[in-house]
Amino acid sequence: MQLVHRWRYRGHLHSWDGTCRLRDRNDLQGKTTFAAHQERCTDVRIRPSYRAGVDGPCAATGSSDSTAKLWDDRGGNLATYKGHGDRLARIAFHPYGHHLARTSFDRTCRLWDVETEAELLLKEGHSRAVYALAFQCDVSWCVSGRLDAVGWVWDLRTGRHIHTLTGHIKPILAVDVAKDGYTVATAGEDHTCKLCDLRQRRCVYTLPAHSSLVSAARFETKRGGTLLTASYDGTARLWSTTTYACLNTLKAHEGKVAAGAVAAEAALVFSAGFDKSLKRWC
Repeated sequence: MQLVHRWRYRGHLHSWDGTCRLRDRNDLQGKTTFAAHQERCTDVRIRPSYRAGVDGPCAATGSSDSTAKLWDDRGGNLATYKGHGDRLARIAFHPYGHHLARTSFDRTCRLWDVETEAELLLKEGHSRAVYALAFQCDVSWCVSGRLDAVGWVWDLRTGRHIHTLTGHIKPILAVDVAKDGYTVATAGEDHTCKLCDLRQRRCVYTLPAHSSLVSAARFETKRGGTLLTASYDGTARLWSTTTYACLNTLKAHEGKVAAGAVAAEAALVFSAGFDKSLKRWC
């Protein structure tokens, strides 16, 4: 896998200055800049059901101002979701796009209806800030990762906590669920990424992934047979989820890699870094 394009940009897709930028998918040139929040944006997500040129919600942002906001593709603010008592960490759309979940440093997770703006679920009981979040593909449950190094799996139909993911010795900063619906990846400050099989209710393998904290863990979007990890050690790596072998190491950035994304069957990889660059690999 080789670097095929590198973009340098003055400002992030979501940024510490509170703005969010929508970019053209072909050349990543800026199309719309949202003056999203008064404090820094902590996350941004495209709504899964969004279609270009069709009116309606396009994306959501989360912020240190403790709110999440819903936007159309012209930068219009459609809704503001409040309720948290501290800054937001991550947000995630339900795979069908109808609901928006948020994690926060107030030790809660919340689930909101995108259309009615009603709060559907408040998940309390966490001992530390809740940071990472991911939905299962058939949306019967989701998983959250906390700064006390523990992950929780909770049933979206009942709101109940149904399983605890343990084994990390430092905060969990990233979680994802594979397309098989039962393999969960958790990663964090202990430099490792753990693969858990929820059918067996145990960790099946620990990847000694990086030499610094792992900032992102993402399964490829078709079969989940490849896992991407990104790290503050300046690299991104691709792993087989069957043999657990490292398939490729991308010397991605001059410094910390903040985020990564991987397309179906790992045909395309994006990485974003603290060096203010976004890179495409294939």
